[in-house]
Amino acid sequence: MSLILCRQEPVTVPLYIEDLGIHIYSSQELCYVIYNNPLLVLEDFIDKRLTEFLRSELRMPFLAERVEKWMDSHGATEEILYLILKECNYYTPKEQAAYRQTVNGLKKLSEEEYEKRRADYFYGLDLFGKAVTIYEQILDGAGRHLSGDFRGKVWNNIAACYAKLFCYQKAMHAYENAWNAKPEAEYVKRMYFLTVLNPELSLKDKFQEMIGEDDKEVWNKEVEEAREEAEKAPETLKLAAVFEKDPAGRIAAAGEMLNQWKMEYRRML
Repeated sequence: MSLILCRQEPVTVPLYIEDLGIHIYSSQELCYVIYNNPLLVLEDFIDKRLTEFLRSELRMPFLAERVEKWMDSHGATEEILYLILKECNYYTPKEQAAYRQTVNGLKKLSEEEYEKRRADYFYGLDLFGKAVTIYEQILDGAGRHLSGDFRGKVWNNIAACYAKLFCYQKAMHAYENAWNAKPEAEYVKRMYFLTVLNPELSLKDKFQEMIGEDDKEVWNKEVEEAREEAEKAPETLKLAAVFEKDPAGRIAAAGEMLNQWKMEYRRML
């Protein structure tokens, strides 16, 4: 993710937003992050790093003091977010009103639905480890009181996270729990896909009995189409180009690519 610097402000030490992997260099960028990521900024975003950035880098000591007073009084986070948007004067009053409406909608959700929205948000950022932690907290905190449909969706999302992290055994277990919460044919299909990705895995007998030969034919075709699409992906083509280099260049390029993959995987965790 990247932002465009619009307003020229004397920022020498930017504010780093770890979950987004970006540095903020202006009040406009700060407002952009707040406005477009309510599920991020409503939790653990207002802190001393932010107030120091407001005071020292954006030269907004009055706003920094207001935020600090809020922190001391443990007031509602959204009120401080509204204040920042207003004081930075980047979004129009109409846009600020729309943001209030969005946040109010989130605050009206049940605790479990709100937390699921947050986990879904982090999944969208490829922060799968963080998403799994929130999903599992939902189940640990109120799992027995949730509907089977809701529990099934949460387990399904946990499985998707583990699949993205190549933890196929954990993904299989999560899909089984999703099916146990609310039997859905789609969960069986995804378990079958896992056995294709990792032949060491096997479906339990009760799931194998649900799969007909016609199902396998259709699903195998989907897998083959997905593989063909993967072969055309930029990363795959980039990897293929590595092996076209001379031996010395190949080793250097492969090492660089491997380090990049390691960094990306660590971020996912």
